[in-house]
Amino acid sequence: MDYKGIKCPVCEKPFTENDDIVVCPTCGAPYHRACYMEKGACIFTDLHEAGKDWAPPPPPNAPDVSSEIKDKECPNCGTLNAHSALFCSICNASLTGTPETHRNSGYSTQQAGGAQNRAPGAGGYPPPPPPVGGAYRGFGGMPVAFDPMGGVNPGEPIAENATYGDVSKLVQQNSGYYMAVFKNMNTYKRGKFNFSAFLFSGGWFLYRKQYKPGILLTAAMLLLYIGSMLLSYFALNPIMLTALDTAGISYSDATYLQLMSALTQYLSDNPAQYVLFCLPLLLYALMLSIMVFSGIRANRMYMKHCIRTVQEIKRTSHSEDDAAAAYSARGGVNTAVAFCLLGCYLVTRWIPLFFL
Repeated sequence: MDYKGIKCPVCEKPFTENDDIVVCPTCGAPYHRACYMEKGACIFTDLHEAGKDWAPPPPPNAPDVSSEIKDKECPNCGTLNAHSALFCSICNASLTGTPETHRNSGYSTQQAGGAQNRAPGAGGYPPPPPPVGGAYRGFGGMPVAFDPMGGVNPGEPIAENATYGDVSKLVQQNSGYYMAVFKNMNTYKRGKFNFSAFLFSGGWFLYRKQYKPGILLTAAMLLLYIGSMLLSYFALNPIMLTALDTAGISYSDATYLQLMSALTQYLSDNPAQYVLFCLPLLLYALMLSIMVFSGIRANRMYMKHCIRTVQEIKRTSHSEDDAAAAYSARGGVNTAVAFCLLGCYLVTRWIPLFFL
């Protein structure tokens, strides 16, 4: 049995690898040889009388990290972890080195004793975390390691009084993607098209807590959409019906070619109606322009937003706890906005069909 770390019952000092340890032949209790000689006999007479064996005291319970303050920064990704955390909750990098022994942690000193001489992953011991940007391969079932920094050094400055590690604390979700994108934009001046921002424009900005551009773009898209819908109903549809009536074609029986021919003839005879006919298409073109603008500029605008926010948090925070709370409150994403925008889209998309 490995007695390393267990306290001698006489002097209360933990045993080390170099200690001269003796064991009671009756109950098996360990002592320093000098301590045993001092007492002259085993002190656990009650165990001898009951015929029981000595057992080491159980390790203490592991602390509840959910209720602890987050003040231990990961050296790999910069994430703030609980005070007693042994490994980073994001990238699994070691925060302290050797894990402590706890009753409810599944790790014991007996396991640690021989683990140093074993090959990684052998004998049931998990392999160490991979290096930054690395990943395990093969048939061992080990999942691919996720690097929350996207291969970027967390200590590298991205701007004055702001590092990539600080920015990753603000980004939180999908930080690996954005750190790599920010690095390319900041160092190599290479941008990247953001398809999420292209598809959702203002909604994406609101989701990423960029409320000023998000509100402006969402309002512009909403007004353009409502305007195009109203113009289509009150201008475009009447023009098409009038063109078919003028050509003597029934709307229910008209083919696409007949509709185009009738429209061409009607608009050539009534040039003033041509501008009104093209207005909905112009509004749709403006909507597409906003979407393209959002896709092109989203990542750069987000990077500048993150840098400004990090600098403001560092300037106004009086302690690490204040900064951590600010990163948590002002960073990440706003899922409530995403569901709200989805509901608004459904309302503007389907409700008019029942009233117009």
